[in-house]
Amino acid sequence: MRIKMILVALIVSIGLIRVPAQGATFDAVSHIHNIKVDGSRILLGTHEGLYLYEGPNKMKKIGTENFDVMGLAVSNNKIYASGHPNTGSKLPAPAGLISSVDSGKSWSQVSLQGKVDFHMLEVSGKEIYGADSKSGNLMYSSDGGKKWVSLGVAKYQDIAISTAASKSAVAIQDKKIVVTKNAFASTAVIKSDFEAQTVEVVGANLYASSGKTLYRTSDSGKKWSVVSTFKDQISVVTASHKALVVVAGPSILISTDLGKTFN
Repeated sequence: MRIKMILVALIVSIGLIRVPAQGATFDAVSHIHNIKVDGSRILLGTHEGLYLYEGPNKMKKIGTENFDVMGLAVSNNKIYASGHPNTGSKLPAPAGLISSVDSGKSWSQVSLQGKVDFHMLEVSGKEIYGADSKSGNLMYSSDGGKKWVSLGVAKYQDIAISTAASKSAVAIQDKKIVVTKNAFASTAVIKSDFEAQTVEVVGANLYASSGKTLYRTSDSGKKWSVVSTFKDQISVVTASHKALVVVAGPSILISTDLGKTFN
């Protein structure tokens, strides 16, 4: 489904348009910061709150919380977010880590309220990585966000947590794909013959994008295959066991067959 959308890299100034509750166009928000797959649902983290993608240029506001969703992640039927409140919100500024167990209708404060604004957020089970825009540091929690450690200056352009083992993850560093087995205390390079921009892990499949092409490996980079090459450069790859979503240029493309076809 090719739709118009506003990415962080393509910020434009438009007025907030008030729309009926059943749905809105993408012009109803000033920016879209994040796109994440929650099962088969596609969530949009925007300057005006959390939205559900419903179809070509159609979206629906989830809940009533009016906050700037700067960080967004999904794991085990729970949504995690970070950012800062807008007018009418009761969230602290910054929001720290918050979570929702009712698909985004309501939010609970987890930790770091008034202290941290995660602009990158990745969650798998109880493991959480967050890049704090205030300190510039990458932070890690192994207990669902109760306690945190700083991993130093955030130097990874993208992170995807592996479910293979605790503290395992892959990331993009200087256009290279790196893997860690100890929460980035050390890393090793995964070989590829392309410069990578984004990375995503689903089960045994590791996805990485380079320019307009999406690649996949199921053997830790020993062999890479081309999933698809798109018309425009890829900026986002997000996936679940039910859907693979790619943002290429101004379009969102969705696959429900592991990338064999995109609609």
